[in-house]
Amino acid sequence: MAFLDRFKTAAALLDPMVGALPNPTVAVSPWATGELSPILAAAELAQIKAPRIMTRMEAMKVPAVAKGRAIMHAIIADAPLRAYNDQGSLPNQPTWLYRSDNGISPYLRMTNILDDIYFNEASVLAVRRSTADESILDAVNVPYDRWRVQDGVIFVDDKPAASDQVIYIPGPFPGLLAIAADTLRAARDTDLAWMKRVKSPIPATVIQETEDMGGMDNDEATAYTKAAATALRDSDVPLFFLPAYLKADFATAQVTTDLFESGRNAIRIDIANFINFPTSLLDGTVSEASLTYSTQEGRRNEVFDYSIRYWKNPIEQALSLDNVVPRGQRVRFDFSDTFTTTPSPTGPAEQD
Repeated sequence: MAFLDRFKTAAALLDPMVGALPNPTVAVSPWATGELSPILAAAELAQIKAPRIMTRMEAMKVPAVAKGRAIMHAIIADAPLRAYNDQGSLPNQPTWLYRSDNGISPYLRMTNILDDIYFNEASVLAVRRSTADESILDAVNVPYDRWRVQDGVIFVDDKPAASDQVIYIPGPFPGLLAIAADTLRAARDTDLAWMKRVKSPIPATVIQETEDMGGMDNDEATAYTKAAATALRDSDVPLFFLPAYLKADFATAQVTTDLFESGRNAIRIDIANFINFPTSLLDGTVSEASLTYSTQEGRRNEVFDYSIRYWKNPIEQALSLDNVVPRGQRVRFDFSDTFTTTPSPTGPAEQD
């Protein structure tokens, strides 16, 4: 299933779950309010050339972005949700936490939530409640382009959503598409430049006349330049023929390639800083250092404490509000399977 195609199934489920009722949901986003937003908007409008819009699909073409998203899905979305009270885990868990009646699995629902807060600033769930006690029976992610917040009110399909029909989940930051747009555009431009350089290892070649033969017209010059360009892209025989009165100058065309290596590494570091991940986690190489890093229990817990918590905590807090679970209860991810300590190969420790 394509990256965004999974939202099409959920779209048909929203109509019976969200309606325009007189009790709208109030949502407060720290990223879209205050006096700073109009100032930034005016500054962007003043630019002579507006930058191209960065979409989720375009951002996913940046390897570090795709790797960060994959790590979050593998660790957070794979962990089940549990409801707790002051006595511990509830013996009878809310069914919507671990099952679904709408055909969208809880895992896929959580990946949608993570994508929303990873690329954008927040996520919204549409819920179906019991008529007996108003407890939640089912929940489905609302595609990001179908909802908006205006004056603190959530609108779904341009209709104000009732407070008991949606759950607003604000993310930990404004989203990659907002705060890292310039870095993402630079990453894509660097990749495109790198691919062009690989396609044509010699970036430019000057073909000039060595004798006055009356001058070439444009058609004649174009024929030689096209032949040279085709030959230089030929990985088998990068040769081309020139008559005696023409010569190709390669010396003036040598350009350093450091930008492609150091620039791409710098972009990986920038993306890691934006999403609060150690740079080594976004490194695609399987070096000895990386393997050592991934197998050390202490460093693994460090990743969980400083990186994973940054992303999971806003979701847990939003799902623990009184409009989601009864007061005195809270919802948390269960990482007991993911972060179980590896048993000692010599067996359990024993006291003499």
